[in-house]
Amino acid sequence: MRNLITTFFSALLLLGGVGCTHLGTSGFAAGRTTEAELRARLGAPDMVWAEPDGGRLLEFSGQPSGTFCYMIAVGPDGRVREIRQAFSEENLRRVVPGLTQDETRRLLGGPEEKLRFALKPEEEVWSWRIEDTTEKTVHFNAYFGADGRLLRTDRSVFYKASGPDFSRSVFDSLSRRS
Repeated sequence: MRNLITTFFSALLLLGGVGCTHLGTSGFAAGRTTEAELRARLGAPDMVWAEPDGGRLLEFSGQPSGTFCYMIAVGPDGRVREIRQAFSEENLRRVVPGLTQDETRRLLGGPEEKLRFALKPEEEVWSWRIEDTTEKTVHFNAYFGADGRLLRTDRSVFYKASGPDFSRSVFDSLSRRS
């Protein structure tokens, strides 16, 4: 019974979290909403950067499972200046070779994961989940050199198999035929 209750509340929290990703920043307005109101509704940001003018850039990310990251600029007066979805096509185009890791994080927020591959140990790859539908998951990848500067970007698309023909048992039976 306890497991059933735990499962029910876990599912409820998960669904509540999904709802929050869609609610996101609705009801907030540049020039009107305060940082205190943001924090009361969204909680603590994942990262805060100080701006030269005394303002702050706040990161509210749904990574690793979500497909959103809000970067919210707050002025020195504590009022929201700008709210932007980091994974918009316009913003992804700003991620160009030569950026530092910090500059990239300021644009996209913290990545879902950071990897190094044995054949290219001098490179570090950061990956963000930017789209997740019933058919596919899309990741935006940024490749950094040993100096911490961006070398290139690309996207990985993972198509989701479904139906009885793609079940684990079918793959298991195929692998045992050799």
